[in-house]
Amino acid sequence: MEHGGHTLNLIEEEAERQKIQMKSLVETQRNNLKAKKNIIRQLDEDHAKVAQRGEDLKRDVLKIVDNLIAVIKAKIRNIFSAVKKQTSKSLESLTKRKNKIEEQIAVIESSIEKAEKLLTGSNAEVVQIKKSLQIVFEGIDQTEPVDGDPEGLLVHLTFVENQKLLNIVNTEEIGSLENLHQTKSSQCIVEGKGLQEGTVGGEAQFVLTTRNAQGGQCYNKHDHVTVEIRDERGRECATNVRINDNKNGRYKISYSLKEQGRYKVTVRVNGGHVLGSPFAVKGQLFQVRPVLSFGKQGSSVGMFNGPWGVAVNSRDEIAVTDFSNHRVQVFSSDGKYLSSFGRQGKENGEFDFPRGIAFHKNRNIFIVDNDNSRVQIFSGEGKYISSFGGKGSLDSQLSNPCGLSVDSGGNIIVADAGNKLIKIFSPEGQFLMKIGGQGSFTYPVHCVQCDKYLIVSDCNEHCMKVYDRNGNFQYKFGKQGGGDGEFNYPRCLSVNKSGHLMICDKDNHRIQVFEVNGKFVSKFGTKGSGLGEFESPWSVAVLSNGRIVVSDFQSHQIQMFE
Repeated sequence: MEHGGHTLNLIEEEAERQKIQMKSLVETQRNNLKAKKNIIRQLDEDHAKVAQRGEDLKRDVLKIVDNLIAVIKAKIRNIFSAVKKQTSKSLESLTKRKNKIEEQIAVIESSIEKAEKLLTGSNAEVVQIKKSLQIVFEGIDQTEPVDGDPEGLLVHLTFVENQKLLNIVNTEEIGSLENLHQTKSSQCIVEGKGLQEGTVGGEAQFVLTTRNAQGGQCYNKHDHVTVEIRDERGRECATNVRINDNKNGRYKISYSLKEQGRYKVTVRVNGGHVLGSPFAVKGQLFQVRPVLSFGKQGSSVGMFNGPWGVAVNSRDEIAVTDFSNHRVQVFSSDGKYLSSFGRQGKENGEFDFPRGIAFHKNRNIFIVDNDNSRVQIFSGEGKYISSFGGKGSLDSQLSNPCGLSVDSGGNIIVADAGNKLIKIFSPEGQFLMKIGGQGSFTYPVHCVQCDKYLIVSDCNEHCMKVYDRNGNFQYKFGKQGGGDGEFNYPRCLSVNKSGHLMICDKDNHRIQVFEVNGKFVSKFGTKGSGLGEFESPWSVAVLSNGRIVVSDFQSHQIQMFE
């Protein structure tokens, strides 16, 4: 019995083991079945997508054809209108000629009728009425009508077909089918420091590479790339998110943070998250470090005697108004001397203490010639073009002009300190409008556009005054002092890549950074003549890579920060 029981246990164990194996096999097949059904479902979805895409393509083709037909019909209407106009002109002339001849016919018929009545009298009466008959026919036009079109009343038109267009229609296709690379969002990757940290007031960057299902880099012009940056409470918190499409499957993405904190950066391609999205990013306070400085006091090339204004162009060349040397010097982005122009004088192309300077998008250079009370315009190579202004208080004139900038419309904004006004001129120097008057400013030294606002640095009142684009006062910020957000004779200002204001706080020997609403963001610089220190920071500009260029008037040098 024990042996039989042992055998029975073995059989049961074996049966249980086989059940487990069979269940595992069944489960494997179930999973296999589920996977195949998923594939069938995906194939059905792909089938529907392909069919829908085919219909979409047909609609796209018909839309193009409809547009072409609409254009052709419009051109037909233009030709028909011209035909109608010319035909009406000829018909009107013909009608006038016809009416004139019909009037002559009526006169002749009436005269003949009168003559015939006179001829019915006796012979003696006929002899007597000859003179009367001559009078009757005197007013009749005796010229004989000429056949044809002697006066050129008919306009002879013909239609000359556009053979070039016909050849294009006959030989060219309306378009072609293109097999686009299929981008797989989950295969796309992003790389760069901007995925880990960003700086308030600075610019963070990273690069997106789009890939196909096999992981190969690909480019599809119809791809839709979106970047969303939100704080821990889900609020959007970045400014100037820019997506630069390199047209090769790589996208350079840059953004700026408004405040310190932790954020999530979500990157999607065609609605799907890229690999690793969303990314946790730490927002740090605005920080800069000095990179280099160039220049020292003197009159030789590359030396300064009070660098006043500073401006940069699209090639990252740095132009500086060398105040007491009465010239402009141009340097490369790493401080290498390139060229200079100007000398002391009152003639065209000469300066008497140049101050504000700005590059225009037309590549010309606009320079405030302070003691000559004018703005001079030069080519990018430093060749004199023209000037405007002149000493006086008229709208078109200037008195002790200081800073200068260019707005988004290409107009020139001049701080007319002597007249206590901000004046705006066209690129050709025509007066357009003014801001201020009746105690609005004490000593305006500079004005720049920031978004929809005009920000004025009022030096002697130690504050910034903000106006809308129509010149209506909005608000001001700052007061005299040495604390954060306070000023001590502020000078020129600039807008950095993130839309923050950078203001030269001259007698506090620093640069302060603000949001456009006047909220203090950060500061850098202390009193001194070493790298990263200032004696009298006067003007500030920003290179394309975000580096900050500052002219330090009293230490006779230019400093650069990043």
